[in-house]
Amino acid sequence: MNAVLQHRRMATLVVTATLAAVLLTAVASATSKPASSAKVTPLKVALDWFPNPDHVGLYYALDKGYFKSRGLDVSLKTPSDPSAGLKLVATKRFDLAIYYEGDMFYAGAQGLPVIAVGTLVPTPLNSLIAMSGGKVKALADLKGATIGSAGLPFDGAVIQTIKNKLRLKSDGLKSVNVGYNLVPALLTGKVDAVVGGYWNIEAVKVANESGKSPVVIKMSQLGVPRYAELVVVANRDRLESDAPYAASVRAFLAGLVQGTNGARRDLAGSIVLMKKSSEYTAKDLNKMMPLTLKALAPVNGTKVGCIAAADWKAFGAWMLKTKLLEKAVDSTTISTGKYLSGC
Repeated sequence: MNAVLQHRRMATLVVTATLAAVLLTAVASATSKPASSAKVTPLKVALDWFPNPDHVGLYYALDKGYFKSRGLDVSLKTPSDPSAGLKLVATKRFDLAIYYEGDMFYAGAQGLPVIAVGTLVPTPLNSLIAMSGGKVKALADLKGATIGSAGLPFDGAVIQTIKNKLRLKSDGLKSVNVGYNLVPALLTGKVDAVVGGYWNIEAVKVANESGKSPVVIKMSQLGVPRYAELVVVANRDRLESDAPYAASVRAFLAGLVQGTNGARRDLAGSIVLMKKSSEYTAKDLNKMMPLTLKALAPVNGTKVGCIAAADWKAFGAWMLKTKLLEKAVDSTTISTGKYLSGC
């Protein structure tokens, strides 16, 4: 799949040898153990990446038994190929997947039988990050700057959007493909800024590595419409033909909402939980989790977990305008709020 947002995590997590080893070897799974006397439904969920703060709502629900109480035996697994989440759901190898809104538009264009049924992270985490004290202190300083990226289509679209916003000529801003070494490229001064790091994850890693808080410019400031960074994806055909599956999806979303709300009210507990569930250090999580919990707040008048229909429409139009899509995709065919109460 020509994924627009996939491998966001890969782009900047290779900061230390220890963490690199984790990325090469870790396979994460967590399972709630229902009471043997209760009727339970197994639900296999593919994560977009290895367990990290963005998944706190899921792990909080799992830890507190919010899925179990709804008759679900939920397992959260990182596939051997994290980029295959949509295909795994389309082929029924996984029941659900956590994936990216942008890729749902590609799936719609390709006719994959998948649909977003809820949001995990309702706002963009992707951002432009620059070192403190460097050339880039604000958006206007990007004129004449060198921006590092992983060379993905989405990165190119963001950079072109920046040029348009600042009314720069084609040579008014230099783009350099640094592969998946965004943070090292920034820390060593190879580039003035990078596109592709998350403001709640990689920006914290930069701060902890350099001892100074970096300059962070979010997508909305760059001219990119708001989108959901991570969504819950189900098999559209199964939803229409398999009533028990549809009921399980409803139960899962209800549990996720309860887990998200619980995590948002419990910073200390969320830090402890993600310390057990992820490979991040307490130093990292102490800074990452407050930012992440703020990112879980609902947007555009929606409720937690709900699809922001107007945002999806605007983001799809931006993807078409920036040539990430060859033709328009109706956002209502790739997202729905009908499986979550109150949406």
